Amino acid sequence: MSEQQHAQLREEYARLSPDGLAHADTVVNKLVELWKDEPRIPAHSLGSVTAPTLVMAGDRDMVALEHTAVIARSIPGAQLCIVPGAGHLLIRECPDLITAVINRFLQGTR
Repeated sequence: MSEQQHAQLREEYARLSPDGLAHADTVVNKLVELWKDEPRIPAHSLGSVTAPTLVMAGDRDMVALEHTAVIARSIPGAQLCIVPGAGHLLIRECPDLITAVINRFLQGTR
């Protein structure tokens, strides 16, 4: 996570949380660890997913691209979208592009 993303999360946490800025670093650090280590779902168990699935990640995400690709390959019929120049917060980084990709995906599921 970039310093700018870290700072944004801290600011938002301070604004929204009754715990305030003093607790923000603890929460942000726990979130980063969660994103790195969880969930621990075996790839083979994803084969039981039957819902239309779009797996998205940024090419600069903290989650390895190969891991993201394994998720998409493990879900029958899943679509994979890797967003160039985006990190883990790609929805914030590229909202217009993400909206267009999701709309296109949803149109194809009707």
